[in-house]
Amino acid sequence: MAQFDKSKANPDLIGNFVLIRNKTKTEAKHPDLVHPDSKDENGNPKLNKAGKPFKQNFTVNGIWCEASGYIQEDKSIKIRILKTSDKRSAAPPKQAAPMADAWDQQF
Repeated sequence: MAQFDKSKANPDLIGNFVLIRNKTKTEAKHPDLVHPDSKDENGNPKLNKAGKPFKQNFTVNGIWCEASGYIQEDKSIKIRILKTSDKRSAAPPKQAAPMADAWDQQF
């Protein structure tokens, strides 16, 4: 995929993504369109611990999202965008106890 040039982008653009036909669809409830597999710098698929390839997800305002498409009976396409994770969902780091100052030292 070509490098995205932010300087030429529409300022109202929130994000973009690619969907391809789902080659592993076995049931009607599975999506017809899914994200392509992620590849490393050498073009090899990036695999998770189970040996399945990661999908190319995208972010909107720092929130990781995943999209899937379903072809409807009238041949229209329904696209679902789901939040997969975001940096704000992690628990905030705990602060250390404040250091003692001169006021505390006098007691």
